[in-house]
Amino acid sequence: MTSITSTGLGSGLDINSIVTAIVAAEQDPAAASLLADATEATEMISAFGTINSALSDFQDSYSDLSRASTFSATSSTSSDESIISATLGIGAATGSWSFEVEQQAQAQSIVSSSANSYSEATSEIGTGTISFSYGTYENDGSFSINPDKAVETLTIDPANNSLDKMRDAINEGDYSVSASIINDGTNYRLILTNKETGAENALQITVADDDGDNVDASGLSSLTYSSSVKHMDETTVAQDAKIMMNGIEITRPTNDIANVIEGVTLNVGGKTEVGSTVSLTISPDNSTVEEQINAFVENYNSTIAQMNTLSAYGADSESNGILSGDSTVRNIKNQMRGILNTSISHLDGAVRSFADIGMLTNRDGTLSIDSETLSNVMASDMESLAEFFTASGGASDSFIDYESKSSFTIPGAYDIEVTKLATQGALTGSSSFSVPLTIDSSNDTFKMRLDGFLSDDITLTSKTYNTIEEFTTELQSKINSDTNFVENGLNASILESAGMLSMTSNSYGSSSTVAITEIEDASFFASALGLSVTGGINGEDVEGLIDGNVALGDGQSLLSDIGDSKGLKAVITGGGLGDRGTVSYSQGISSLLDNTLDGIIDSNVSATDGDISNSGSTIDSKLDSLYKEITSLEEQEVTLNYRMDNLEERLYTQFNAMDIAVSNLNSLMDYLDSALDSLPGYTNNN
Repeated sequence: MTSITSTGLGSGLDINSIVTAIVAAEQDPAAASLLADATEATEMISAFGTINSALSDFQDSYSDLSRASTFSATSSTSSDESIISATLGIGAATGSWSFEVEQQAQAQSIVSSSANSYSEATSEIGTGTISFSYGTYENDGSFSINPDKAVETLTIDPANNSLDKMRDAINEGDYSVSASIINDGTNYRLILTNKETGAENALQITVADDDGDNVDASGLSSLTYSSSVKHMDETTVAQDAKIMMNGIEITRPTNDIANVIEGVTLNVGGKTEVGSTVSLTISPDNSTVEEQINAFVENYNSTIAQMNTLSAYGADSESNGILSGDSTVRNIKNQMRGILNTSISHLDGAVRSFADIGMLTNRDGTLSIDSETLSNVMASDMESLAEFFTASGGASDSFIDYESKSSFTIPGAYDIEVTKLATQGALTGSSSFSVPLTIDSSNDTFKMRLDGFLSDDITLTSKTYNTIEEFTTELQSKINSDTNFVENGLNASILESAGMLSMTSNSYGSSSTVAITEIEDASFFASALGLSVTGGINGEDVEGLIDGNVALGDGQSLLSDIGDSKGLKAVITGGGLGDRGTVSYSQGISSLLDNTLDGIIDSNVSATDGDISNSGSTIDSKLDSLYKEITSLEEQEVTLNYRMDNLEERLYTQFNAMDIAVSNLNSLMDYLDSALDSLPGYTNNN
């Protein structure tokens, strides 16, 4: 308000009170209406925030029902958990089995011999390069390299030339062994233990000693442990786990044995006594599914009850909910009710709607569940129940795998036709090779490019190779041990056919390439191996059609880029050309619910900052309109105050003018009285 006032001395009136009363009579009803509207809008924002939070919590609550693993839950019972237990995965097979455990898998451990021990943990060990190879020690004592395991090297120089620094270098590096130092009461000894169990993960240590002698028991070569030279002692032999399951012998390199019982990993914890067995029983566990569905009903009902309370209509205005009669709440309820009444027609199973599992809608919008109907469905058709809740994909051809879909993919089954299979890049020798084959320092090095990545120098072990398998294993091991290839996840397979060497990339498609770029002794490689500096034949991408349209090929993957199947991806692992059946995608009720709720929930509401950005959802649009209404009310309040200020100013101007006029009239009256009193012959009659 303005600061204009009036004393009212001229008129004797309380002008300030009169003006204040007039302005208040004009302003108060309008201000009260604006305040009521703003308060209601603020309360509605809070109410929709509550609904938004409840819907978001409900959406989170049924996430497990969207996973196939929830519906394949099983439980296991072992007669002796300390010997055999089970880790159950998706689709675990049910049944009972009997086990005997002959031996557990264990990792090899070797220790420096007492003759080659050290007086201090800081004692020097010599300088040079140590190479760790992994493979199998055969019965004749020879060592066969595991071609799938890279050869690891460690350089010992003046900076780490001590027993303890070598231990630290191994443990801090990315090596497949761990190192420790013990004191045997007299001297210090190095222990090396493989991080992986299994007979194929035995350790071979070879040394390039800077003193020039790689096999003696002094300097760095005192740590040699190979098929021919052993200056360290084996304390634990590398061995596989060996068990009997229902009379069938099973061998694995680890104590966690998978792929014996579908969806089950057997955990071997000990040996059975001779003649005794351990029984393992795996049974379906429907309790998890039942708990999740009951929780779905409970959380849905809690959300609906909250909306019912906020939108309640009572006998009088005081008992109405803040959102009583609001069309947005009705819209939300209708959308959710529509999903509950949806029947997924493209499913093949018996369960296509909530009604099929005994879930019905009450008059107040909440749900009820017939536990007997649900139990019968879980007992007789769990697969159909899983398909109803989850999104799934599959292929009718065993050599085709459903990989993924996109938000554009419409559920359905789509024909697939393969016109070209993906191939691998390969380089084949131009002539045959034979053994024995001698590799030495003059012909042991070459470079190659694999899938576009260039190797460092690849150096073969200098020796005479007496079998083709021995040489191809060495060649494959050294290629796959190259640092650049390991860092980029690349590897190759070396094969021999009819005396011809071939190098094949293990990847598929147009990026799959093999080439030799440098050879130390080109004439030897050409004459002895049939290999030269050249590139091989590049791989090719798969080609085909999905739903009658040409799909995009990338390696073994076909991706639909048009039509109802857009975004559907399948992997072609083999088989023939031509029609290959169908690839299908089914959208479960969980996915439909997610889509609906994503269109309702405002994901951009902040507890501290309110509606922080536009998400385009139902609640977001409503909140935006309420915030705009509050802004409009604030603007109306500013306008009202401005009008009232002008009114007050105008009233004071008018009343002050009146007060002056009255004062002037009073003065005139006083003057006239005085003038009359002074006239001659004027008689004042009292």
